Amino acid sequence: MKLKQAKSSAGLAGILLASLVSMASLDATAADKAVASLGAVSVPDGELQKMLEAMPAAERAAVKGNRPGVENWLRQRVVSEVVLREARSKGWADRPEIKARVEAAVKEVTARIVTTAYLESVTQVPADYPSDAEVAAAYEQAKAGFGLPATYRLAQIYLPVTPGDAAEGKKVAERARKLATQARAGDFAALAKAESQDKASAERGGEVGTLALAEMLPEVRDTVAKMKVGQVSEPVQAAAGIHIVKLLDAQPARTATLEEMKPRLQQALRQQRQQQLLQEHIAKLAPADRINIDTAALDAALQKTN
Repeated sequence: MKLKQAKSSAGLAGILLASLVSMASLDATAADKAVASLGAVSVPDGELQKMLEAMPAAERAAVKGNRPGVENWLRQRVVSEVVLREARSKGWADRPEIKARVEAAVKEVTARIVTTAYLESVTQVPADYPSDAEVAAAYEQAKAGFGLPATYRLAQIYLPVTPGDAAEGKKVAERARKLATQARAGDFAALAKAESQDKASAERGGEVGTLALAEMLPEVRDTVAKMKVGQVSEPVQAAAGIHIVKLLDAQPARTATLEEMKPRLQQALRQQRQQQLLQEHIAKLAPADRINIDTAALDAALQKTN
């Protein structure tokens, strides 16, 4: 059980769906391996791979780190294809009203793609923008907002407890107290490898990683905040079990350096510059003060719509 608090997966479906340009038929080739299936319907690993490769690195890491969210998306993907195949088998795609909606959607998407691609071509930001001086100036201007919280490098010994089993809970709590005493007097890493029931951290001598307080389980935050480097905590009861925590290192809150912020600042400045170029191009192509609106025709049109 990790000390790190699980991140919300509410946005995962949006990240995944936004990465799919189309909902193509799920027909795997002989070289593909199905990562999800239902009867004749399957999601080939190639589709998932292409989707992940199309994502920005940060989003890809978030998705890959949320296995339940990915599995849920795969189920939804299979269900969508099953429903689509049933609809097609019943001639739904041949209905005039459906064809009309499809044609309208194709026109809309085509117009959007053409327009977006064209505007991207005429608003390209020079490769050497921004300069180091411009990045440094942006950093100084926004420096007050680049605060980083205090961080804590932690190790743990974790003992799970079955919710609602008071007898087991009492037994595990007693064992945790003995282990905490042993940990203070001996080799924490060796004890964690032998006794901790969180396999991932146990293999690393109990090391969990470096976390800010907000990233930790709520039950351990106050305990960690009061600890000194090298100290081992009393057993901490959390929802799923008991944690014995050792503080390996701590770093105070600080302001992110220019080098740490440089990639983000470069991206932000390039995006701002592209927006400026876009606005300038549109202003020349279609000046707002030269666009005429027929108020009478507009009023009439609005009145026709209930």
